[in-house]
Amino acid sequence: MVLRYAVWFVRLVYAGWMIPAGLNHFYQLYPQPLGNEPLSIAVFTALLNSGLFTLVKAVELLAGVMLLVGWRVPLALIMVLPVSFTVWYWDTELQGWWTASAVYGWAVVGCNLVLLAAYWGSYRDFFAREAQPQWPWQASSSEVEGSPMEVQA
Repeated sequence: MVLRYAVWFVRLVYAGWMIPAGLNHFYQLYPQPLGNEPLSIAVFTALLNSGLFTLVKAVELLAGVMLLVGWRVPLALIMVLPVSFTVWYWDTELQGWWTASAVYGWAVVGCNLVLLAAYWGSYRDFFAREAQPQWPWQASSSEVEGSPMEVQA
């Protein structure tokens, strides 16, 4: 029961980071940090100029709302994983390992990894040794004889 509340708390904290961070790109709530090292500024500028920064912020906003309301949480965690690792890399490697920014980067990727572990049961089938392809509208392979790809009439 305590673990359930801990997962809920981490979800709330993580959503509390992602929603304002994503929303800030579309409606300025606070000044966007650009970085303080030449390489971190260059990476940020490249993301902004390429339009990928808008995609990143849309993913943060959508995943944050999904986590907040509890809708498709395992999907939201997978969806935001590349963003979390990019934030971690930008905050640690590009900004500096011993900066306040690095603590923030570790917190972001840490929340994502802790929540992925908490929802591990939802991902277990991804790692099946011999997964069989199956159409979503088809009955499960245990209910259908023959090949899972074979459409039953």
